[in-house]
Amino acid sequence: MLASMSRPPNNSAASSPVSTAAAESYDYIIVGGGAAGCVLAARLSENPKVRVLLLEAGPAPDSLWIRMPAGMGRLFVNPRYNWCFETQSEPQLDRKLFWPQGKTLGGSSAINGMAFVRGHPEDYDGWRDAGAVGWGWRDLAPIFQRLERRGGDPGRGAAGPVRVSDPGYVHASARAFCAAARTAGLAPNPDYNGVRQEGASLLQFTIDRGVRCSAADAYLKPALRRPNLRVLTEAHARRVLFAGGRASGVEFRRGDAVQVASAGREVIVAAGAIGSPRLLLSSGVGSGPALRDLGLAVQVDLPSVGENLVDHPYVHMTFGVRPGASLNHLLRGWKVYLQGALWMLSRRGPLTIGASQAVAFVRSRPEVSRPDLQINFRPISHSFDSAGRLAPDPAPRVTAAICALRPGSRGRVWLTSPDPEAPPAMLGNYLADPADTETLVSGVAWARRIFASTPLGDLVRSEDKPGPGVTGGGVADFIRETVQTMCHPVGTCRMGAGADSVVDAQLRVRGVAGLRVVDSSIMPSIVSGNTMAATYAIAEKGADMIREAARN
Repeated sequence: MLASMSRPPNNSAASSPVSTAAAESYDYIIVGGGAAGCVLAARLSENPKVRVLLLEAGPAPDSLWIRMPAGMGRLFVNPRYNWCFETQSEPQLDRKLFWPQGKTLGGSSAINGMAFVRGHPEDYDGWRDAGAVGWGWRDLAPIFQRLERRGGDPGRGAAGPVRVSDPGYVHASARAFCAAARTAGLAPNPDYNGVRQEGASLLQFTIDRGVRCSAADAYLKPALRRPNLRVLTEAHARRVLFAGGRASGVEFRRGDAVQVASAGREVIVAAGAIGSPRLLLSSGVGSGPALRDLGLAVQVDLPSVGENLVDHPYVHMTFGVRPGASLNHLLRGWKVYLQGALWMLSRRGPLTIGASQAVAFVRSRPEVSRPDLQINFRPISHSFDSAGRLAPDPAPRVTAAICALRPGSRGRVWLTSPDPEAPPAMLGNYLADPADTETLVSGVAWARRIFASTPLGDLVRSEDKPGPGVTGGGVADFIRETVQTMCHPVGTCRMGAGADSVVDAQLRVRGVAGLRVVDSSIMPSIVSGNTMAATYAIAEKGADMIREAARN
């Protein structure tokens, strides 16, 4: 683990004096130690001739719950490792949504459900066709192979830093789900990250022999011994600094003091779909009128910063099952301690599972060219306990988690305060596009079809949520009342060829030199699946671009 990172007190910025010491100088400053930041720090510091500084606002990932795959329930609402964002009231839902986002080295890769999904090749070809030259599937497929350590399947990587594994523990009901999907007419698919995405299979995970493999584990930890890499945790970036039309450094708070670090070559923003636009806006890069209204000096008038936010909407159905067909009873009360002992001693058992166990990628209607629904199967169901943590339900239940993969709805991130450490406002704008609701209605129908098919149907006793009596327009009402985030916000620093994008195809921020954004915020459109694998690929390709620029 990375527990050696120092952990100063987290005092308010309001009373923080600016350090009078001379700014330390680096070649590259990376803001954000999440998945992308860890990749960038590791790759750029491979060159011993450059000095790299990585700034992370959160602490070191020194919790047992991070290492234990099933410990994610303990991290879901933990403000030490989680930003615990909340949206504005969503207009179509009439409620706010809780947005977990990782706040530690490794970012969300340290607290997420660990599913590894590349997405569909057409996703990346769509980026290319929209003007992101060099970002098509043929460009990115070798990068996915480079970062994976899996092997065995054609087109998959065998020697990369990110361990991608099949589940070590598989519950019988997960296998029943895959078999029932076949009965329902969906073809089996041994590798949805291979030549074909559509079909049903067990999920693949970033889990290494029963332990989470985060970006900090895969990339950063092996690089920490390099003398040219410095990593600062609990370092809150306040703004990018500029000189002569170029990004010259970063102002950040650590402990009681506000400090400055200078960048000789580039400042690289890798703070994620919420943090990256927040930092750009606080630095004066964004909509000129909006920044002036807050009293902020405008460095670059770039209205698209914070726009184009897109997230996967997620609906959960639960089914009552026969005793033994759910993991709930093994993960409650005194029995969970037995499972904890099993994991501690052998790294085996149900505590080695990710958020879900199996998946079906399906098309909502035949004319769709590729899957637009992801149905995750969980041999467990959750509710919040008295402490606000996710805990298994007392009754034997399983879950179908249904995601619309390519929603049309778009939200945004914006500032409400000139304070550079104030949290930004955010709006997912879920279901603003009526087609998103229609897609999820088809997903509910697909889940019902699978759960009624053998052999899974033989285990099911009841549909508990929304219930068999909910049909027709009632299904759409259920979706509006219960839809949640899949924790995949992207797109707020969109890459493209036009002036309405934030970064170009080299990930350079428009209108200023020496500044890039390299993380999930640059996605022009969301990928068809969990976004962590795509974020790794973005960071790997971004590192290539930065190194190539230094050679020219």
